[in-house]
Amino acid sequence: MASSKKVNFVGVSSRELPATNAFSTSVPAQSGRTTPSEKRRSALNPLEDLTQRLSVWDPNLPDFSAIFGRFNNDGYANMEKTLNSEPTVTESTVIGLGGKRVAEDEENSPYEEVRVVVRPYDEDLPCSTIRAWVLGIILVFVGSAVNTIFSMRNPTISLSSLVAQLVAYPAGCLWYKIVPSHVFTTFGHKWSFNPGPFNVKEHTLIVVMANVAYSIAYATDILLAQIKFYNQNFGILWQILLMITTQVIGYGIAGIQRRFLVYPASMIWPTILPQVTLMYTLHETELPKDPTVLGGNMSRYKWFFIVTGCAFVWYWVPGFLFQALSIFAFMTFIYPNNPVINQLFGGASGLSLIPLTLDWTTVTGFVGSPLVVPWHAIANVLIGVFVFYIVMASGIHYSGAFFSLFLPMSDSAAYDNTGTSYNTTKLVTPQLTLNEKAYKAYSPLFLSTTFTISYGLSFAAISALIVHTYLYHGKEIIGRIKQWKDVQAEDVHMKLMRKYKEVPEWWYGVLFLAMFVLSIVTITVYQTNFAWWAFILAIIISMVFALPIGMIQASTGISIGLNVLTEFVFGYIQPGRPLGLMLFKTFGYITMAQGLGFVQDLKL
Repeated sequence: MASSKKVNFVGVSSRELPATNAFSTSVPAQSGRTTPSEKRRSALNPLEDLTQRLSVWDPNLPDFSAIFGRFNNDGYANMEKTLNSEPTVTESTVIGLGGKRVAEDEENSPYEEVRVVVRPYDEDLPCSTIRAWVLGIILVFVGSAVNTIFSMRNPTISLSSLVAQLVAYPAGCLWYKIVPSHVFTTFGHKWSFNPGPFNVKEHTLIVVMANVAYSIAYATDILLAQIKFYNQNFGILWQILLMITTQVIGYGIAGIQRRFLVYPASMIWPTILPQVTLMYTLHETELPKDPTVLGGNMSRYKWFFIVTGCAFVWYWVPGFLFQALSIFAFMTFIYPNNPVINQLFGGASGLSLIPLTLDWTTVTGFVGSPLVVPWHAIANVLIGVFVFYIVMASGIHYSGAFFSLFLPMSDSAAYDNTGTSYNTTKLVTPQLTLNEKAYKAYSPLFLSTTFTISYGLSFAAISALIVHTYLYHGKEIIGRIKQWKDVQAEDVHMKLMRKYKEVPEWWYGVLFLAMFVLSIVTITVYQTNFAWWAFILAIIISMVFALPIGMIQASTGISIGLNVLTEFVFGYIQPGRPLGLMLFKTFGYITMAQGLGFVQDLKL
C-alpha cells in the first residue's frame, strides 16, 4: 500500500473521506499506486479537494474554505499547524460579539452560522452561584406549572426557555444592585450571595434549567387518560414516581452521547443558536453597531427591544381584537357553506392551501420557529407537505378510501362508525384491558385522511432514518466507538472546554441505574398491565434510536418521534392493554427525547 501523509482536520468527520480512522484523512504521496479518484483529486488544491468531498454529506458546510483561510497547494504544513494549535485571541479591527475585538484570521468554527453567533474565546466568570440557582429554580417552578396548564389549550400556548432567559436578565441585574456582597467562608470555601455583576455564564445555567423543565411532561397525558377516559386513579405517590422516572431516566444516556452529539463541530444544534445570540446581546459591555441590522445603523441590543415591543403590541390584534387573523382562511369566508372549499382551504379541519396567518403563535405553536432551521431542512419539509399532505391527501380523500368521505379531511380525533368521537370506555374491562367482544359490537376505529397518512409517514421516517444514518454517519460512529477514550478537540470551542473538568460518564450511569430500578418498581407494584421485560424493550428502543435521531436533530433542528413505532411494537407484543401501551410509548419515546434535550443543553 502506498505511503501517505496524515493531516488531522479539526471539526471534520471522515464519513466520505478515504481515511485511516474517523478523525484523519490521507493525502496521497507522489510515489506509489493511487486510485482513479485520487488521481482526479490530485489536480485540485487541498481546499478544492476537501470542499468537493465534504459538501457531499454536510449541507450545513457549503464553503469549507472558512476553516483554513487562504493557502496554496504546498500549504499542508501551515494547514495542519492551524488546525491542531491551541486557540488564540489577538487584536484586530474586527468587532466581535460583546464588543470584543477578534482577529480576522483567528481560529473559528468552520460553520458560518456558528461563527457569527458564538465567540471563539472564553472568559473566566463565576457560574454555579447562589444567585443562578435561586433564580433558576424559581423560574423552573413557575414556567413548568404554566406550561402544564396551557398544554391543554388548542392551539397550544407554551412558555419557552426564551421567557426564562428574558426574565432572568433583569432579575439577575436587580439582584446585583440590592443584595449585599458580603463574602462568607464555609469549610474553607469562599462564597457570596452577590458575587458581582450578573454574567453570561450564570445566565446560561438558568437557561439550561429552563430547557430541561419547560418541556411538557409526556406522562401527564397518561394521568389525564386514566382519570378522564378510564376512571382510574392510582394516587399521588404513583403519579409522582411516574413523572420522575419518565422525565429523568433519559438524562442517564446523555453522557455517552456527548462524544457523538456534543464534541463534533458538525453537530451545530441550530435551534440553540438564537439563545446564544440573545445571551451575548443582553450582556454586551459595548454596543457596537451590527452591519446586518439596518445597514449597520443600530446595535443588536436596541434592535432586539424594538422588535420585542412591536411584537407585544401587535399580538393584541390577532390574539384578542380580531382572532380570525390567527388562521386567515379567507376562502371559507367567501364560501362558508361549501364543504369542498372548507376541506381544501380550511385552517382547522382542512388542508389550508393558502396558509395565511398574522399570528406568530400559530406559526410556532406546533413545529417551532422556522427562522432557526437551516434552509435545506425547511425545503425538505415543504416538499413532503406538498407531496403527501396536499397531493396524496386530496387523492385519498376524494377517492373515498378508508371511508374518508364520511370523516373530516384533517384533524387528530378518533371516530366510531356513526361519525362521533370514539368512546373508549365501552371497550375496557375493570382491569383496563381490551374487551374484544365489546369492540366488535361497538365499532372499528376511524381516522381522518391526514391523520392516517401521518401514521404511515411515521414508519417511513424511521426507515429513512436508519438508512440515512448508515450511509452518512456510519463511519463516524464506528470510528468514535473504536477511539472511545481518545477525546479529540473538534474545533476551537471544544479546545476552549479543555480547561473545564468533564462530568464522569459513570455519574450518568449511576443516574440511569437508579431511575431504571425506580421505574421497575413503579410499573410492577401498581396494576399497570405493563410487564417488566416490555419496559426493558422500551428502554432499548429508545437508546438505539437516540443517536441517529440526535444526529438529524443536531444538524437540521428537526426531531423525529418514536411514539408511533412504540405504539405498534407494544400492540403486537402485549395487545389489549391501553395503560401498558401508554407506558411503553412514554418510556420508549420520552427517554430518547429527554436525553437529546439534555445533550442539546450540554452543547449550549
